[in-house]
Amino acid sequence: MTCVIVEDEKLLAMVLEKMVKEEGLEVLGMAIDAEEAVRIIDDTKPDVVFLDINLGEHDGFYVLEHINYKPYVIFTTAYSEYAVKAFDENAVDYVLKPVTKERLRIAIEKVKRLKASQISESNERLLKVKETINKMRLEKVPIESGDEIVFLNSSDIIYLTSDEGETIVVTVNEKVRTKTPLKNFELRLPSEKFLRIHKSYIVNTEQIKKIIKNYFGSLAIETSNGDILPVGRNYKDNIKNLIG
Repeated sequence: MTCVIVEDEKLLAMVLEKMVKEEGLEVLGMAIDAEEAVRIIDDTKPDVVFLDINLGEHDGFYVLEHINYKPYVIFTTAYSEYAVKAFDENAVDYVLKPVTKERLRIAIEKVKRLKASQISESNERLLKVKETINKMRLEKVPIESGDEIVFLNSSDIIYLTSDEGETIVVTVNEKVRTKTPLKNFELRLPSEKFLRIHKSYIVNTEQIKKIIKNYFGSLAIETSNGDILPVGRNYKDNIKNLIG
């Protein structure tokens, strides 16, 4: 059986490639963004695609909407367990990160059974999966830090800031440095929960303690851990929208 891997985190993609090869699958290609994924899938026509949802500028559903060839799809992403149960029967399968060999084997066996019985994925089924996942919030945030992937609870993140070409993710328990640009996190994190307040800062709105205004009209935010974050002039409207 052949496959294509669509994953924007290079380290995760390499780990997944090794695991699917151990299960006997031939990897025809790997894509790190949606546009590349569309091209590779249509060119190689794999039996199955391992598809991440968060791919930067476009998401995994952009891929499904733009490919002409329709393979089996196994979602590989970082949502909470309750969300998995909500749509598990409507998709070929969903594998929660971090991916385990046992869980991946189950997903591949499902595809093999479908393929053997010549059951193809319908557009209606993919639409049901999309509608279900659109109702879910991202609970786990995978962050590539050094030679490892750290999975953080989104609710534990206080804010993110750029620093000398890196991003520092400040949580209630630790600080994690990553080379992933801040703008990528802005696209990946749920917009109803995380707010861009400065070219160098994104804050978790649930971790805002107070909004501070000085004599000159400048704004700042005090977070739950006592840090003071500046609000850029171009982002004041975001704060106004937050407080209504």
